[in-house]
Amino acid sequence: MYVITFDTGRVESRTTLAGVLAFFNCDDDLRRRTPVESVRLRHIARGDIPLIRLARGNFAVRPKGSMREILDTIIGEVDRFILRPDGKVLRPFEVSRDAWEAAVAAGRLGYFPEEALAPECCDQGTLFADPDAAFVDPACYVEQQFRARFGFGTNGPEYSPGAGINSRHEVHVAYALQRGEKVRDCVLNAYRDSPEIGKYDLLWLKDLIAVPALRGALPADMLQALCGVMRHDNLAITAHNAARLVALVKPLPADRARIAVDDALFAAGIVPPPSLPTIAPPTGENAAPVSPLAARLQSLIAQHRYAERTARAHEEQAKGVLSERMLQRELRLATVERGTTSYSWPNRLALAVMERNVAQLLEALDSPSDQNALSKRAIREELGVVLTGVPAATRRRRIFELCGFSEAEQRQWDIEAAAAQTALRQSRDVKSAREQAEAASWRLPEGRVLNGREYVDMCIDEGFRQIKHYPRGSARVYYIEDPQRRLARKLRAKDGTLAYARARLAEYGPALAMAA
Repeated sequence: MYVITFDTGRVESRTTLAGVLAFFNCDDDLRRRTPVESVRLRHIARGDIPLIRLARGNFAVRPKGSMREILDTIIGEVDRFILRPDGKVLRPFEVSRDAWEAAVAAGRLGYFPEEALAPECCDQGTLFADPDAAFVDPACYVEQQFRARFGFGTNGPEYSPGAGINSRHEVHVAYALQRGEKVRDCVLNAYRDSPEIGKYDLLWLKDLIAVPALRGALPADMLQALCGVMRHDNLAITAHNAARLVALVKPLPADRARIAVDDALFAAGIVPPPSLPTIAPPTGENAAPVSPLAARLQSLIAQHRYAERTARAHEEQAKGVLSERMLQRELRLATVERGTTSYSWPNRLALAVMERNVAQLLEALDSPSDQNALSKRAIREELGVVLTGVPAATRRRRIFELCGFSEAEQRQWDIEAAAAQTALRQSRDVKSAREQAEAASWRLPEGRVLNGREYVDMCIDEGFRQIKHYPRGSARVYYIEDPQRRLARKLRAKDGTLAYARARLAEYGPALAMAA
């Protein structure tokens, strides 16, 4: 028996040393707010046992003995007092949560031996008395001891026949109740009193504890689906409706359990039709069309979105991933959205046609036939201009004709647009080169330090107006020169000064910006 005494006068007792570790380290709040100096630990026969706090915050014990002696003592206590008190190995759900946490704490020593073994104890060498025996680390030794004594490893046994292993007590309790096995009330009380346990992934455990009629009544997948559907709609499973729910769900196919359960409960009128979100109609200038073209385009967009959404919903239902009531919700939502489609884009396109904004129309319509197809269809139906299934040059010419441009006016517009595009690109290049050059640093011979932009600006202001390069091995060295004074200063490509100098000199004439 281990006795834990606090400075406040509180006294706790545990039958195993692993239980002491679980008591401190499984309760985050207790671990954080308890100074190790305020606690005393003693064994009723062996006396005081040092208690320390590790760097990561966990409590650790320091009993006397060698590595093997300490591990054998801790695992042996779990064996005698918790998992095999009468010679038969108990399953996790047959012991209390606190007792199982003690067993898990003993298993943790394989991976965190510092919780019970001092560094000097770990450095003693082999765990075995035979000096010729191969070294076995704590992880292997603890795992071997667990399997030899209990038939499972430190990560726990299977939580359900044929399922995976798990060390969480609540998982074993949940699946034991689902199978209809007897679980004592003293074990279940830990979950009645602690609603936080399993609240993220085992919510159906609460239903099994509260409604005994569910225990052993359904396969695990079907039970989880039933509890999930009812909980999603804030409907309680009680002793009064459990029998009817089980009768509805039990004959259903096991695959796609969630969808099948949802459909069955909806058909029986137990779960209600889903509500729809409130969708506000468009307001202001987006609430009405500016022309018949805008009205037709809005109608095409609304119908296209409706067809897409309804087709996707039917496809998902056919695949078994959408229930009947969710299908009805999607269809109703598609209908509502069709009646509240905005005129924002239709009005923008219609105004561009009315204002003969050829730049905007080219951006929207001068593209392959499968792009912006609804806008092109509306223009064909309302204005008689065909922009699909024709060569690119023909399509572009028809857009200009739509805006009243002759072929000569189109050529002039293209020239001006290309010039504007070139100027915009040059402006962006100058900005990018300037920003890169400003991040560079240049030290002048007199010791003054300038950034790359200041250095290039100074050179140009002083008459350096020509860029040249000279070979240096397989590379090039760049200079900005003053031909009149036959002076040159270096530029670097990597720091942006070369690009910035070229951009600046292009303002004086393209020839000056070209390297010789």
